[in-house]
Amino acid sequence: MVKKVLIDGHYGAISLNIDSMLNGRDDLEVIALKDKSACSEEQRIALMNDADIVVLCQSAQTATLTVPLIENKATKIIDTSNAFRLAPTWAYGLPELSYEHRRRVMSSRLVAAPAPLAVGASLILMPLVKAKIMPPYHPLMISSVVGYSSGGTKMIAMYEDPNRPTALSGARQYALDQTMMQQKELMHVCGISYRPALSPMIDDFPNGMLVTVPLHLRTLAKRLHSKQIWEYISRAYDREPLIEVADFDSAVTDLGGFLDANGMAGSNKLELFVFGDNDICLIAARYDNLGKGGASNVVQCMNLMLGADEFKGII
Repeated sequence: MVKKVLIDGHYGAISLNIDSMLNGRDDLEVIALKDKSACSEEQRIALMNDADIVVLCQSAQTATLTVPLIENKATKIIDTSNAFRLAPTWAYGLPELSYEHRRRVMSSRLVAAPAPLAVGASLILMPLVKAKIMPPYHPLMISSVVGYSSGGTKMIAMYEDPNRPTALSGARQYALDQTMMQQKELMHVCGISYRPALSPMIDDFPNGMLVTVPLHLRTLAKRLHSKQIWEYISRAYDREPLIEVADFDSAVTDLGGFLDANGMAGSNKLELFVFGDNDICLIAARYDNLGKGGASNVVQCMNLMLGADEFKGII
C-alpha cells in the first residue's frame, strides 16, 4: 500500500537532500510544500492531516505552531528542528543508539530528528556511558568541523558567491558563547550531568562532518587502554549496517596521520575511529552532515515509522 509523505517547508540543511532520497520510491506518494505560495493555509492543513507522515523542515518556532494543526492522530510527524528534541513525548530519532531507541522510533507517532553534531557525539558517548566506563559527571570537550551546507541555503549562497569575503576561505569557529542547544541535547540523550564544552568549526567545503572527543583515560571510572575503548565501541555497533568502526589506530597508517572531515561526503554511512595509548584516547565520528547527519537519518526513521524496510532508499 502506497503511503503519503508530506514534506512541509524548506528550512535548514536536511531539506536539501530529502526530496532526492525519496524520488523513485514506488511505495510512497511524496508531496513537497517548499514555500507558502504552494497552496493556501487551509489546503496545507488538509494535506498534512491526510498524510501518513509529515516531515517538518521548518524553524523551531514554526514547527511549534504547526504540530497542533495536525489533529489526525493517525498522521505521524518527524520534526527536523530543535523544538522537540528534549520533549519526553517525542522519540529521539537515532535508532542506532540502543535497542530501546529503535523500538521507540518504530512505535512512536512523534519523532524528533537529532542535530547533525549530536549524531556523531552521541554515538561516540553512548557505549561508554552504558558500560559505566565514563561517569555521567565526567567533564567533556567535543570538537567538530562541518561543511558550509550545514547553514542551509543562505549560507551555501554566501560561501559560493564569487565575491565572498576572504574570511570564508578558512575554518571559522562558532558558538563562542557556549550556549548551543546541542549541549542540552547530549545531556538529555546520553545521561550526561554537565554541559560538554563544544568547539565547533565550519569550513570551506560543501558537506561532510568530523566530530572528535578526547579522553584522559585516568579520569574515567574504569582504567582502560585506548584499544579497549575501541573494543567496546566495535561491539556496540557490530550489527549496524550504517555504522562502520575502523580498525584501531587505522587512520594513522592508512591516511598518513590525517583524518579529512569531508571523507564521507555523499555517503549515508558513519565511520567511527579510535586512536590513542594508555593515557589519552581520541574518538572520532566522520559522516555527511546531509547524510547520516541529516536526510538519510530522517528517511531511516520514516521507514521504521511506516513499517517499511529500515534501510530502503539508504543502502
